[in-house]
Amino acid sequence: MTPDYSRYSKAELEEALSTIDKAQFPERVEQIHQALASLDASKDDCPVPEQEVLLPEPETPEQMQRKILGTLALIFAGLIFGAMLLPVYFHTFLLNNEMVTPLKWVALTAGLGVFVITCKKFLHTNHLRKMNAERLAKGKKPISVDSPRRFYSAIGAALLIALFATFAVYRGAPVALHLYVLDARTATEQVTIAKLPRRFRRKHCNGKIYLAEYSAQFFDYVCQVTPRSQWEQLRPGQQIRLHGSRSALGFLARKTSL
Repeated sequence: MTPDYSRYSKAELEEALSTIDKAQFPERVEQIHQALASLDASKDDCPVPEQEVLLPEPETPEQMQRKILGTLALIFAGLIFGAMLLPVYFHTFLLNNEMVTPLKWVALTAGLGVFVITCKKFLHTNHLRKMNAERLAKGKKPISVDSPRRFYSAIGAALLIALFATFAVYRGAPVALHLYVLDARTATEQVTIAKLPRRFRRKHCNGKIYLAEYSAQFFDYVCQVTPRSQWEQLRPGQQIRLHGSRSALGFLARKTSL
């Protein structure tokens, strides 16, 4: 009796092909080849399973409560960061040289922590469900779980937020602490001009003066503390006096004099 090779699996067909006497049963060899070809063709015709797409689920009262609390926490954190960064726009603060390295590590640690927490939040399936709901509402295609776009966008957004947090801690926190917490006393400091820009007017930083005593720092300049008539008389290497207030963190400059 001739075997029915159409019922054989691929492994069974390959085993039969390797053990059959090809000279004695050439017709069966041809049937085995046809059955293998039929299996390969049927495999190619099978549709590829779609990638898993997560869609939003109905929210429970507990989830809605956590959502409200999370939104309030984000608003509160934004207000704190804003309060830390706003004084930077209106004041020129020179950090003490011995405080640069410790504060740098604190800022980097804070930025790393924000990056990890934000990545975890953006890569959570709940965030993907909300994002897919918004995309479907706009008539766009939802994003699958293993989509590279999902990972790239999450990492990019987390990196931007982490950089913002790092800058807020390194640049904004010392100014806020100096103004609202620490015991800052009126002081005068004599400094040397390292260099001057070509023009007095700069975006958000008119009358910029680079200082030699703070050249080891990234923020080694003062802004908006010198009138234009006085700034145009300044030259590199010249010594000037900074008037302002000093605390344990640094010096807040308010005006200059020759």
